[in-house]
Amino acid sequence: MHKCYLGLLLCFLQYVIVAQQADSLTHSKTNNFSHFLKNKNIGWASFTGFDMTPTMESFQKQIRLDISLTYERLSLGMTYSSLLCGLKQYVIFPSIYRLNTMHGGIILGVHIFQSKWINGYVNTAYQWGQMVWEDPTSKEYIFSSKSEGIKPEFEITIYPKFWLQLSAKVGYQQISKLELPQVNSADFSGVFYSLGLKINLSNEKY
Repeated sequence: MHKCYLGLLLCFLQYVIVAQQADSLTHSKTNNFSHFLKNKNIGWASFTGFDMTPTMESFQKQIRLDISLTYERLSLGMTYSSLLCGLKQYVIFPSIYRLNTMHGGIILGVHIFQSKWINGYVNTAYQWGQMVWEDPTSKEYIFSSKSEGIKPEFEITIYPKFWLQLSAKVGYQQISKLELPQVNSADFSGVFYSLGLKINLSNEKY
């Protein structure tokens, strides 16, 4: 877990160093792009990273992908998350099954504050998906259940003057309508946090 987060942080710091050392042509292109966005109300943003989410009395890593259209301070898009490492547990003795989760949905956001180095956002994701107990050998779904979730979160991005930004999130995940042996909705509900990289191609004045 910590190695993945450290890798993302090192990649971002390396990007910052390279960006600061870019030649005049690169700066000219960046300025031209910023000028192009100056009078535009719309743009787009995407996020790639990891969620650390509550999973059966522990935190487990999920890969997360978001992509959104932005209009002034508002954003609307799609989100997807999936458990990276399935959890193994006895469900029917002596068989061992692996738990996998996959969710997708829509995400709404509002840009709430802006400073020289940090931007702040409040987002809410509404997700639908599936959780399954899977046979690790045959990959067959033994038990499966549809589920729904809502994830309000607070996000900050660092280095907002460049299109590639470091993003950190903290929020609360509430899962419902889950019907699987050995688990319930409360096992996957609680505080979560995220770290990743965000591409933000939108007008900075908003």
